[in-house]
Amino acid sequence: MNQQELLSRLCNDIVRICNPVQLILFNEKHKPSGVLSSVKLCAVIEKGDAQQIERRLYIEVESELPFDVLVYTKERWDKLVNNRLSFASSISRSGRVLYAAD
Repeated sequence: MNQQELLSRLCNDIVRICNPVQLILFNEKHKPSGVLSSVKLCAVIEKGDAQQIERRLYIEVESELPFDVLVYTKERWDKLVNNRLSFASSISRSGRVLYAAD
């Protein structure tokens, strides 16, 4: 399976489990050969317990591509993204949206 397929499968699993408003890729590491070796993702959920969903993702997602994931509720995300000094704002500015709900 190629890198894009691994990332796509990972994204699909996260979307299936937590139904996020957005899923953002904000960091990726590559081996010296150029092969993708790990990713960092941010999931913004409509509502719920972000920490519980984050734990659930680590438990339920089986991926050949190592990943880290941060989960924010939409309410918290909207507050933090407007503060240019917050990590959420940095993710918003530099990350790439992989999934956005309609």
